[in-house]
Amino acid sequence: MITAGMICLAYGVMAVFLGRPDPFLPWLPGVSGLLAAILIALGAVLAGRKNATIAHDEGYFNDSHRAQRISFWVAISLYPLFGIAIWQGWSNYHVAFAAMGTLTAASFLLLFGIFDLRGRW
Repeated sequence: MITAGMICLAYGVMAVFLGRPDPFLPWLPGVSGLLAAILIALGAVLAGRKNATIAHDEGYFNDSHRAQRISFWVAISLYPLFGIAIWQGWSNYHVAFAAMGTLTAASFLLLFGIFDLRGRW
């Protein structure tokens, strides 16, 4: 999950700094997220129903909800930032769309991964 978040973060940051909506392969963030989901599901299946149920406890929900709450505000804050950038001519709509989408995904994936790891240490 953290790897998928890092790929989304790299894509969004590179889109902004390079001024291109496709700084590298545009399908890579989506595929990395899909692979993360497959690996998590496969781990749950291999662990068995009992262990997967144990791992899906209130700590998991707490970490998920906290990451969602922070990511919501990250996403909301991107609108005025990119609105000003487009208004001033520093960016265009295509770059803003690509960057905002991947940075929003990156914020949730990275925060959830970090919160989950912090609970395990």
